[in-house]
Amino acid sequence: MRNLQLCIALTLALAAPAWAEPPTAAAAAPATESRWTVWGGELHFNWNRELLKDLGLDLAKTRGLLARGDETHIDRVALRTVGGLDIRVANSAEFLGFAGGQLQARGGFVLDGASARIDLRDLSLRSQAGNPFRLDVIGSDGTAWFYIDRLMYKLEGGEAPELAVRAMDLRITPALAQKLGNAVYSDWVVAGLSMQARVATPGAKLAPAKGGRGRWPGDPAPNGGVFEADVFMESFSFQNTDNPGADGPGGSLDGAAVFTPTSTLKNNRGTGSQSESNPANPIVATVPGDPLGTSTARYAADVAWHNKFSGSNQPYSNDQHPYLIWNLYRIDAQGRIDQIGRSGVKHGFLTINTRCDDDPRDGHILGRGCGDVYGVGNNNNITDLGPRSELIPATAQWGRCGSVYDADCNAVKDIGAPCSNVSIADCSTLAYRMRVPESALEPALNAGAQYFAESWYIARDDIEILNTLQSRPVSFSWTGNAWASANGSTSALRLGPALGRWVAAGTALPNERSVHLKTDEGELRVAMRATSLGGGAFRYDYAVMNLDFARAVTAGAEPNLRVLRNHGLNRFELPFPSSAAFSSTEFSDGDSNAGNDWAMQRVGQRLVWTSPTAAGVASNPLSWGTMFRFSVTTTETAQAGAARLGIAEAGTPAELTVAVLVPGNANSAADRVFADGFEAP
Repeated sequence: MRNLQLCIALTLALAAPAWAEPPTAAAAAPATESRWTVWGGELHFNWNRELLKDLGLDLAKTRGLLARGDETHIDRVALRTVGGLDIRVANSAEFLGFAGGQLQARGGFVLDGASARIDLRDLSLRSQAGNPFRLDVIGSDGTAWFYIDRLMYKLEGGEAPELAVRAMDLRITPALAQKLGNAVYSDWVVAGLSMQARVATPGAKLAPAKGGRGRWPGDPAPNGGVFEADVFMESFSFQNTDNPGADGPGGSLDGAAVFTPTSTLKNNRGTGSQSESNPANPIVATVPGDPLGTSTARYAADVAWHNKFSGSNQPYSNDQHPYLIWNLYRIDAQGRIDQIGRSGVKHGFLTINTRCDDDPRDGHILGRGCGDVYGVGNNNNITDLGPRSELIPATAQWGRCGSVYDADCNAVKDIGAPCSNVSIADCSTLAYRMRVPESALEPALNAGAQYFAESWYIARDDIEILNTLQSRPVSFSWTGNAWASANGSTSALRLGPALGRWVAAGTALPNERSVHLKTDEGELRVAMRATSLGGGAFRYDYAVMNLDFARAVTAGAEPNLRVLRNHGLNRFELPFPSSAAFSSTEFSDGDSNAGNDWAMQRVGQRLVWTSPTAAGVASNPLSWGTMFRFSVTTTETAQAGAARLGIAEAGTPAELTVAVLVPGNANSAADRVFADGFEAP
């Protein structure tokens, strides 16, 4: 029987974040409406046990759980076949929200702690009063201790239609936060969930997906145009998900804090209006109010969104999907910027297609103007995470062969992957997460510091990467048990790299430069400041951000592509007069491992930082999604000049040259020509 599928977005939250919208007018008054019932099936819990312990709770007891499958960190609970959740459905396809009822589990958990004992044995799911896009989780005492949101639905049918929920977040209610003694814990995600349930459709059948879209990047569009992919980051926020070894400000340990985002994107809304002069048909911004929020693509292409190991799919004959990474930066009181946290790669698997201009009604196609969201629980799920080293970032191609999911390259996910193929002892809890040293967050050690978070989707054939990443200010505090993050207001969200918060693109200030480099192998940005320290001394800070540059070394071809290396840069050079002196230099790569720091040498009239090597290969290259800082303090005044970036892999060119301010006048003739605005030889 042919599978019929629909992806439904349920993404409203208490604080009404920027990406949440009520149902559209069309959905509020559908042509036809039905009441269907969700019943039976299974509910799967991916508990964040480490975070629960930090909050003072333990999974003390379980009862009636189903046997675990290959994913041994998942607890499975059966859902009863009596009763059920009522849902409203328009046109036998469009989800309009929950409409009452209750779905009860058979078995469950007891969470025990000094300040609270929560009995979730035989828990119930109940539609929340006044909010049809959220479910309360009711304990045995009738109290809603948790609620569920960020649900990623797919209705799939045949003679026995089912509601498959691939991901949703389990969040703490204010009632439980009060029990735990800290209101800041309200809305924290403590588990990721999934659900498979049956759907009763009396007198109706699930409508088929549209299918056969034919709007892939490069396909012909009206009026001689072509469809182009341009995906936008729309909003995101951070949450603490673990505190390994942390003991708070002034403690004897320097543990870490793990932060994970909820990230929302939106596809370009282009319909061809960019080429028209009719004022009544203006350009439509995808992210209104942001300078980077309007696409230059006339016609929005569909974006492929297939799960790993799902076979050969259009348009690339593989399992193409977007990826997500996130970073954290600190600007200290002295004005230096450092990248203090970076994640691995989150593999996308399904799009919810919410608030669409043109809904494809296919969870494996992001349609024109459609939104998608991945919640905290899902972005923290180890079965969708991996290393950055497996991607060719500029083309968004994944080297499945030899990856942590398919070590033997047989196109079948390895049992227990990715943890079965890595040597990290705590793979299921910490691998590929963004871990931040506790010392980088402690207020007493970072007086006057500012912090900026960054979230970034990587999509194949995307024509503008600067609008697929976004930054926002964040702040941190110790609750007594965990590091809490407070996200700045949604008005402070800004498209583009967080480096633009330090030195703005196109800056006109005389002591700053920001240069964006586009190459056939990816993009980079170099920003610098010359700061007067008094007494004639200046500190020159150079931040080199590798956005998606890689000279990849590969074997094979898609769908059996193997990425052997995807290194970026291995050298940073500054002209520096041979007669000049410097009082100090600095290197910052965002980790706490001094053993892999780049060494600085004075070579003629240049200061040269180089990556350490192992077996002739850079062992700490400046690779994609990563920022390094290089600093020198001297009495030399700023002159126009050129820095050089060495490319880690052999090939042409061997280096890149960028016009910046440099200390003193030690430029070669070629550097001076380049700094004056001409192409260097």
